[in-house]
Amino acid sequence: MSLSVNISSEKTVTTVPAETVTIPAGDLKILRIVDLPQQKKVFVMTDELGKIELDELSGDNYDNPAEWTNASLKTAVSNYIAALS
Repeated sequence: MSLSVNISSEKTVTTVPAETVTIPAGDLKILRIVDLPQQKKVFVMTDELGKIELDELSGDNYDNPAEWTNASLKTAVSNYIAALS
């Protein structure tokens, strides 16, 4: 299965360790989705940014059992990227 999130414009971000990468506009491919119910965490793995922890779907925002959808996951990734400066 392949899932992607559309990035409307190019964005330059600093990843950990301090490394600046430019994410091109277009589709950001999600390589892996990880849902850890006992830890109430949801994160994704991407080539460009590596591991992205999705606070929007984790912790107090985690539904047990997890009820996130591909649409809500894509929204969480988009919101995460939009918040990067």
